[in-house]
Amino acid sequence: MVRHMGKHTKRTPGYLPRMAAGAAPLALLLAGPAAALADTPSREVPLDLHQHGSSSDLQFTRDEAIATHDLPASAASNLHQALAPDAAGQSQTHDLRLGEPGRVLTGNDLGVHHTQPFDGAHVAGLDQSMRHGVRLPGGTEALSSSKTSAESGLAGRFSGELMSGTRVERTSADAVDLGRAGSVVANSDESVLGQLTGNLDVTRLESTERHSVSGDLGPVHTLAATSQSTAECTERFHGELSAADIAAARTSTAATVGIPVTRSQHVGAEVLGNPVIDNGWTVSGPPFTFSPG
Repeated sequence: MVRHMGKHTKRTPGYLPRMAAGAAPLALLLAGPAAALADTPSREVPLDLHQHGSSSDLQFTRDEAIATHDLPASAASNLHQALAPDAAGQSQTHDLRLGEPGRVLTGNDLGVHHTQPFDGAHVAGLDQSMRHGVRLPGGTEALSSSKTSAESGLAGRFSGELMSGTRVERTSADAVDLGRAGSVVANSDESVLGQLTGNLDVTRLESTERHSVSGDLGPVHTLAATSQSTAECTERFHGELSAADIAAARTSTAATVGIPVTRSQHVGAEVLGNPVIDNGWTVSGPPFTFSPG
């Protein structure tokens, strides 16, 4: 899901050595030249640094923030770290503001965890996400985000009753908002699941992909979406094109590979809200069958 940094539209569519590596590049880049130009060593560096940490019951958290002040452009960076017996994570955010008209935002999160869903089972996981955004004068925004997660688990005994599995998922979303002119949004997600059960002789591998792209240009809206699944052995497509409330057209197809093999298609169109085309069919085999509608 894409989150706008401000405007919302209805379209979908002095203690720096201790700073963690990469924690505050924007603030340091802006403050560095200003500090170098200071007339005397006692002149204040235009930086605000705040640090806070706490620990209790084998848990530890640390927060660090650095920001510039009294500069034409402002920058801020935040770092959060957490450590617990079964989890660890770090989150960073960097924000650069070029006055009122412009802003650049970027951030990333990384975490690992360990769980025991039931006795004798162990699951380890990794989560990583990134987000980037740019806002320009004139109401133009560009946003991008992605998330990747992976988990692997093992339960049972190697003597026979063994069960293991691995799951990998990735989602991404990208959007460009051109203000009143229009917008473009793209989303996708992929997942892979692998399983091993029984006496090390039964395996299963599944994958799913979904992608969609939509755009608005004035009164014209368009959408295209596809999906594939090896678990269901299916492949689907859906497309739409509309012009305000004047006219709209859509089409969809679906195919399933199995016993039997089936394929279907549907086409529809309407003008001023009144359907003018509404046709579809399904064909399958063996044995061969054809069904309209």
